[in-house]
Amino acid sequence: MTKIKMIATDIDGTLVNDQRQLSEFTINTLKKAHEKGVKIVLCTGRPLSGVKHLLHELGLDEFNDTYVITHNGAQALNAKTNEVVFRNLLSFDDFKALSQLSQELKVHMQTITTDSKLYVNSQNIGKYSIYDAFYTNMDIIYTPADEMDPALQIAKIMWADEPQKIDAALALIPTAIKERFDLLRSEEFFCEFMHQNASKGYAAIKLGEFFGLKPDEIMTAGDQDNDMSMIINGGFSVAMGNAIPKVKDAADYITDTNNNDGLAKAVEKFVLNN
Repeated sequence: MTKIKMIATDIDGTLVNDQRQLSEFTINTLKKAHEKGVKIVLCTGRPLSGVKHLLHELGLDEFNDTYVITHNGAQALNAKTNEVVFRNLLSFDDFKALSQLSQELKVHMQTITTDSKLYVNSQNIGKYSIYDAFYTNMDIIYTPADEMDPALQIAKIMWADEPQKIDAALALIPTAIKERFDLLRSEEFFCEFMHQNASKGYAAIKLGEFFGLKPDEIMTAGDQDNDMSMIINGGFSVAMGNAIPKVKDAADYITDTNNNDGLAKAVEKFVLNN
């Protein structure tokens, strides 16, 4: 097996347990890997504001060479300096098209920008938008659709609504919309619309190239649909024991669950002991 020089890990269901906490074993194991010169890259659907506390707990926020992949691959940036390595963003025309569709299908929409802001266009702010903003430390901003700033840097647009409403809306999406965006169901109550080149797998490989690494020098780890691109297109892929079946089927290795330090056990086995 090629020596692993970068670990690209999902957060929820992978890096943290079901209480959204890092275990001491995980913290210590990733610190040991970092001390060996291995790049630790958090690869998440969250904005930068939603990962800073984890970087601090891992002791990575003090280093100038710590990078993160945010918004499911829409951007990669230096966590300390905010230097952007690359971005694949949505346009204002994309916003207008999805805003109109969301109104027609009567599903709640939210717009996420690269500066960790969550925009809603209705004064009736949905509970799932509040949930998302709370757990990722984003500010919620109400702005009518016709007053949105065309210069906004849009990382992704989301449907945040009751699962059955999203199910119904997805069944009615026009083919032109399906072909225009990369769609993923990150939770039962979330559906995300992103640039077609925005994916965790694409971002992990591109960031690896930025570091001068080959794909087989990268370990990827995840558990859900939005991690599939990393599992399929990354280097050595690890599925969590709690991962959905298709992630497990596609991975090179299946580790323990996120509640039993599965990521740390895989790092210990394939990185520290390699």
